[in-house]
Amino acid sequence: MEKFCRIRGSTIIAVIAVFFTALCVAQRPTAQEQRFTFGLIGDLGYFSEHEPWVDNVFADLNRDPSLSFVAHVGDLSRPIFGCTDEMVAKRLSQFNASIHPMIYTPGDNEWTDCHDKQGIKGGNPFERLAKLRSVFFADEQSLGKKKMSLVRQSRSTDPIFAKYRENARWDIAGVTFITIHVVGSNNGLGRTPEADEEYVERTKANLTWLREGFAHASSNSSRAVMIITQANIFPAYPPSAPEQNPSGFAEIRGSVEKEVRAFGKPVVLVHGDTHYFRIDNPFHQRPKQGTPGEPAIENFLRVETIGTPNHHWLHVTVDPTNPNVFAFSPRIVTANVPKRQ
Repeated sequence: MEKFCRIRGSTIIAVIAVFFTALCVAQRPTAQEQRFTFGLIGDLGYFSEHEPWVDNVFADLNRDPSLSFVAHVGDLSRPIFGCTDEMVAKRLSQFNASIHPMIYTPGDNEWTDCHDKQGIKGGNPFERLAKLRSVFFADEQSLGKKKMSLVRQSRSTDPIFAKYRENARWDIAGVTFITIHVVGSNNGLGRTPEADEEYVERTKANLTWLREGFAHASSNSSRAVMIITQANIFPAYPPSAPEQNPSGFAEIRGSVEKEVRAFGKPVVLVHGDTHYFRIDNPFHQRPKQGTPGEPAIENFLRVETIGTPNHHWLHVTVDPTNPNVFAFSPRIVTANVPKRQ
């Protein structure tokens, strides 16, 4: 009897050990949901005096070998520089010198604003857009020393979308990332008839790419989506200028809201444009006095990156144990902190 009890006790201990081992394995993040980090930058180097600071930002990023990639949300400089081949070549060189894969989405300062009213005499926005596409989006990979494969909208069987190489998508550890080409200066709408035609076509491409991106995320059971674009599509909130009428952002903003509600999991929209670092939820309407109002969409955040005159970057952590998926931390580049009295 004593021997039986010993054996039985050992068996019970073994069963318990197997159970807890299985439980630990079940609770451990899968390969699809591993922790990773990346960097966000944009709206840097608006003046010649800032160029050393831009170099410092890239150097600081390169000192963090753990980053999976770095995304630049547009505006290579202010238009007087951003509209030139020289600045395009300089930023391309900086992007390709990165030890991390570099993702870039265009800003208004390097094409939409390349015209006389912005002080660019004889400027041609469409010529500049063609230049950006040929330089920064030449193949199916990211920029940087280490490449990352991307799915581009130009792969579409629809010939209308063949030119939209800048709209890209990629997945890392169960998170889907989408870039959409939406830029400041009212997204190019309302300046000339030709610009309005371009806006209509690009908006159609953006709406299609956004819809396809969320469909992809849903079918792949992605645990979160990040949308990366240049323009602040929420100009109702300071310090933005008042929204123009007609708005170049209303359609894309409405589509984002629709997709966020339907997806039901964490979604973050990252942009630059207004140079005001913030993390908030602009899908919120102040309730009328005396009414309970409606809560904001709980699964959405807007993040605006750090921009000129501040030259730093934003560190993002994706953690499978975090119910919000993303965590954000400003990384202050010490060399870019001015000495103050």
